[in-house]
Formats: sequence, structure tokens, C-alpha cells
Amino acid sequence: MNEIALFENSDDFALLYSASTSGAPSIARARINRDANVEDADENLVSVPAPSIALRDPSEQEYFSKEAYMRIYFDTMQTAVFDSDAEKYTNMSSHFKDFSKPALDWQGGDKCGWIPSKMKEKLRTSDPVAFASANKVKLYRHLFGTLRMEDPVSPGNDGPNEVKDVPFRMRLGPSNFMEVSSVLGGLLKQKVNPAAVELKIDFELNKRGSNKWFTLKYKPIMTNIIELDSDYKILLDDFFDLVKYENEQVSEKMRENSNDVVDSFDDVLEA
Repeated sequence: MNEIALFENSDDFALLYSASTSGAPSIARARINRDANVEDADENLVSVPAPSIALRDPSEQEYFSKEAYMRIYFDTMQTAVFDSDAEKYTNMSSHFKDFSKPALDWQGGDKCGWIPSKMKEKLRTSDPVAFASANKVKLYRHLFGTLRMEDPVSPGNDGPNEVKDVPFRMRLGPSNFMEVSSVLGGLLKQKVNPAAVELKIDFELNKRGSNKWFTLKYKPIMTNIIELDSDYKILLDDFFDLVKYENEQVSEKMRENSNDVVDSFDDVLEA
């Protein structure tokens, strides 16, 4: 396995989970970069490609490239509620693959109370309070796989800037939720394992009023089907273990919240 990507004993999930993160695995994280200038370690502005894919490895070194290729081993869904004022998550579900099956969250509920858009819109006029609550719940898709970058830029990195088949994860928000699912589904319909196909990434600029954002487009390179060897299975198991760990963190957080409720109730009775 590429040493840049996965190792043990990291606090990489501290932002997401306030339960103990001791022993958590850490993995390189990809995101969409919209900024042409970023700060290096000395807080100097450095030019990087934009839009581009940015990859941050566990040592916090970042790589940027407009030409990136992903192989998606598998994907999951997850819901979360973020308090922008407190700058922290107040609820988060376990990973799930099927909307019809429950996914426990920090509060002991199912998917943080997420409901489909059509159902949510009906609440806008019939029950504004319920609508406001449902509207805070965001649906995300997590991608797990390997990433290759052509000519990556890595500010402040004196070593070779090479990103080749690096295991990574990427969380996609609502605007990027559906496209990759359609592409992966198309490959599966052709009875092709998505992990065997590189997806060339492209960027589409979207505008709504003064708001601008990028959505990712994926072009499968069908002329080069990659043979999956034993390393594929090993890495896939690592990804599964990572998801299992995060689901256990959700369960731990749920138990902590349950105990807090019981303790508060006991305090009231004693008073």
C-alpha cells in the first residue's frame, strides 16, 4: 500500500466526531479546489490550478491538479447536521447504502431525520417548523478508491510531486451527489467493476444568481480496463474497516448522548 495514504493512530476525524478518536485510521482526502491561490506552510500565497482536485495526505501536504483520474472502489451515503454558528456537527448518521434501511445517528434517530426533497417541499407551507428542521439535514456521498494526478502542484514540497494510485476518500455534497452514482451504475450495468476503470475528472461551472459552484463530471476510460489483483482486495478491506470504524464512532456517540439524557433526568429527580 502507498505509505502516503493510510496509517494508524491519527486524530484525523476529530472535526467530525467528538467521541474518542484514538487508533483511528487516516487516509488521504480529496476535494474540489476553487481557489487559484492558497497559503503554503509559511503563509505565503502560492498559485495552484483552479478549478482542480486537491488531495491532502495524512502529513497535511496538499497536491493540486486539473487533470485527475479516479478509480472508485465503492461509495456510501451519510447524513449530517452542521451548526454554522457553533462551527460543529450536531448530528451525524452512520454510513449506509440503502435509503429503505435505517442508519442510526448520534441522537438515536434514523439518518438525522432526513426525508426526500418532494416530502420536504410539502412541509414548506403545511409545517414550516418541520420544514426548517428537515432542511438542516444534508445528504452526502463518500467515495473510496485510488487517485492519479498528472503534473500535480504541491506548495512547499521539495520532494517529487507524484500522485499515482494513492488510496483516498472524498465527500461529495448535495450538488455533486447524483452524477457519480449514475456513472458507477452505468459501469455496473455493463458488468464492469468500477474499480477497474479510471474516471477522468472534469469540472462544470454552475451559476444561480450571484452563487457559483463547480460540479464534477466523470469520463470512464473504457480503452484501459485495469486487472484487479490481490492489492485491490487488501485495499478494499481497509476501506471497509474504515467505514466500520466510523460507524462504531457514531454508535459510541449515540451511547454517550443517551447517558447524558439519563444523567440529566436523574439530576432533576434528585433536585
